[in-house]
Amino acid sequence: MVPTQQSTVSAKLAVALAGSSGYARHVGALKARSAPFFSVIEPILARHNVPNDFKYLPLIESAWQANAVSSAGAVGYWQFMDETAKLMGLSIDPANDERTDLRKSTEAACRYLKDLHRQLGSWTLAAAAYNGGLGMVQRKISKTGHRDYYSMVMNPETGYYLYRILAMKELFTNPAYGVGSIGLLLASTGREYEAEREQARRMGWLQDQEPELVGVPIEASSDRLAPARSEATRMDSVLNELLKSHPNTPAVFAGDVAAKLLQAGQPKIGQSWRFALTEPLLAGEDELRPGDVLYAVVDDIDSRGTLFFRATKAVSVETKSIIPLTLIAIDPATGLAGVPRPKTVKPGWLVQWKL
Repeated sequence: MVPTQQSTVSAKLAVALAGSSGYARHVGALKARSAPFFSVIEPILARHNVPNDFKYLPLIESAWQANAVSSAGAVGYWQFMDETAKLMGLSIDPANDERTDLRKSTEAACRYLKDLHRQLGSWTLAAAAYNGGLGMVQRKISKTGHRDYYSMVMNPETGYYLYRILAMKELFTNPAYGVGSIGLLLASTGREYEAEREQARRMGWLQDQEPELVGVPIEASSDRLAPARSEATRMDSVLNELLKSHPNTPAVFAGDVAAKLLQAGQPKIGQSWRFALTEPLLAGEDELRPGDVLYAVVDDIDSRGTLFFRATKAVSVETKSIIPLTLIAIDPATGLAGVPRPKTVKPGWLVQWKL
């Protein structure tokens, strides 16, 4: 189960969905192209008792390219490094690199995933270890004392890896991506993958006798003069659909602490602003109290006027001691970094912060 009711989880999923928005425009063609690969992968996963959702892993790893090679040297559908491939029984001889064989590499991937699951006790962590390495995940478990992927701080790639898989699954399975309220699908998927589809038909992998649809984007046909909605707006709509099953989820994303504005600086990069804590905060071994002062710097300002604050220190009102720390101001509507600037900036403006 994915805890989408948690603000950090739903925010990361929103980012992953936004990153997959290019796929959403051609999800029909992507499904057709993926069908023959899934028909091979799914029975192998089932035979090894590996969750079916792992079928999306090679899609995000290699985009179904047998000869895909990463910058680190990983090869094939499942992007095996040389050492791991050999350990899983694959030949990596240039004349016979079995990482480019869909069936053999999937068998090896199942053996590897089962080994990761045996050592970590979680399919979620097995997915993380597939990307970041077993040792890295084990160190995180030792450091945090728990096995919850969703509350671990990992490197950016591994931290978003599972969310990319989840986003791809949403594209394939969520009816919101059909022709409906969100309107992401095109009436025409084009003929970009027709050669691969024809090959799949000859091999008996794909049975689709329906002709290709032709036409124009659904949204464009309703009002050709209307400006297209941004991808961010579309993904927000999809995220709202996802969270409908959690009606009790609060609309506001609370940070680790709230602080109100004491003195505003200029809305320019590098300017210093002062805030006062409105609740206690434990920063490492230092305990801060309401009223203690945060000093924050403006790291960036985007085209919409969103302010990206980073608090660099706090000063205790009682002891006058300086406590170094790092806090990031977040948007309470999304849980992401950056706060929309109000029309009138005045003392008392309440901002949420994450450690």
